[in-house]
Amino acid sequence: MTSAHRSEVELAEMLRRALVGQGFEVRPGDGLGRADRADLEAVLGGQHFVIELKAAGRNRSELLHGLAAASLMQARRHAATVPGAIALPIVAVTNVTDRTEGLVREWMEREAPGAAWGLMGSDGELVLRGLPGIEAVVVRRGPSRPRLPRKHELDPFTDLGQWMAKVLLAPRFHGAERRFLSAPRVPIRRARHLAQAAKVSEPTSARWVKLMRERGFLEDGRYGLSIVRTREFLEQWRRANGAVPRREVAARFVLPSAATDQQLHAALARVPISRQVVPEPEPSNGVSTAIEWNGDGPRACLALFEAASALGGRHVIGAPIHFYLESITDASLAAFGLVRASSQDGQVRVIEPTRPESVFRAMVLARTKHEFSVPTCDILQTWLDVSDHPARGREQADEIERSVLSKTILAEPDDADDA
Repeated sequence: MTSAHRSEVELAEMLRRALVGQGFEVRPGDGLGRADRADLEAVLGGQHFVIELKAAGRNRSELLHGLAAASLMQARRHAATVPGAIALPIVAVTNVTDRTEGLVREWMEREAPGAAWGLMGSDGELVLRGLPGIEAVVVRRGPSRPRLPRKHELDPFTDLGQWMAKVLLAPRFHGAERRFLSAPRVPIRRARHLAQAAKVSEPTSARWVKLMRERGFLEDGRYGLSIVRTREFLEQWRRANGAVPRREVAARFVLPSAATDQQLHAALARVPISRQVVPEPEPSNGVSTAIEWNGDGPRACLALFEAASALGGRHVIGAPIHFYLESITDASLAAFGLVRASSQDGQVRVIEPTRPESVFRAMVLARTKHEFSVPTCDILQTWLDVSDHPARGREQADEIERSVLSKTILAEPDDADDA
């Protein structure tokens, strides 16, 4: 019996079992067959998901796109009635294949970038993508269709993987160098401690810690979990970062009123952020401050060469001006006084990050030369991003490594914790 022939009740029960098996708390749904109620509601990691389930009889692109659109629209409508809830559209298909997943992913990335979504197969296979703070959920069923592990399922450099790496590396930024990266600086001895500090789910943390151990990049040091073979790890991280294409848009100011960098700094200085004070384990260390985003709009911060300049290091003069914007739309650009422009007319380059949590959770407040306090990429992200940039990016990366990284995360031998 294919998903097209199963009853709505059967599909919902299959989905409920799959979700429970992944640690979700699923609340009984009473919306099946009703337009005024959600099909299911689920909770994981303190996050509330409102689910709308649609079934596809055939895996045709136009049908999948239409069902994705319908389930997304209804899920968003129901989620709007529940404070803090996240819409989660799920399409039930006969088989979850690479092609099927690719068709739905393509549509979601084009029409609803950053939104959560899922696919469920007739045998209970489940794929969930884009859940905030939670790594992708991929459940494969049955021995009849063996699959090789997918690359992204064995990748320590996923969005939250990169963020967890920053959390483990953060204590190596001592004293004045703490200003280069925002992250909790607390003892981390187990995967569950890392989950709590990084605010990710325990399964996500456990999978990442296991993978890092298997690759020889994580060991138990005197003070807890420690990244080792750091230089090799950073080089693999740099290659992984450069291998992912990023969406970049040229933009210009509607009403130019100052030098381009000054006008951008002024616009970013007005975004709704606050400092979040985080106690540290040793009283002598005082406190560290991280940025908390208070607004409803997409997050943003200085990036690449402009970030290097704001962080106070030597930087490449005359390089393009970049900043990260979580979701590039006409409305989000307008919030900064910008409109889209041709490459020739663009004053700034706006980047939509492929790893938003790693970028925005670790960003810092930097005091620029124009005396604005501006959200800015952390130093590690800046180093990663400029490394392969054609406008003297390697030169800028070498300067960051010489002036900052060599004195912090690369300063001690990899086995220092065990000495």
